[in-house]
Amino acid sequence: MTLYVIDAVAVLFVLIGFHVAFRQKLVRAWSSRLRSPHGQLGEGGRLVTATGDPEGVASVLRIVGVMIMAFSFTAGAFANLMVYYASASAG
Repeated sequence: MTLYVIDAVAVLFVLIGFHVAFRQKLVRAWSSRLRSPHGQLGEGGRLVTATGDPEGVASVLRIVGVMIMAFSFTAGAFANLMVYYASASAG
């Protein structure tokens, strides 16, 4: 049962990492909605677009998203391999 939870969390983080890396407009829209629930940004708040600073924010988000995907996939695979080899050696 614990392995199912680990796999579900790993899949969730892989999806989050994919969205952060490759669907940046969607993630930025979500984050702006979380900051201002009624769509009003208030004073000093502004939307940062991917075209506004392509070498800065977009590159950082792409790197962070890919790293989240890679670590989540690796953690899920490692947990599955540990369970597989532990059950194979116990028998």
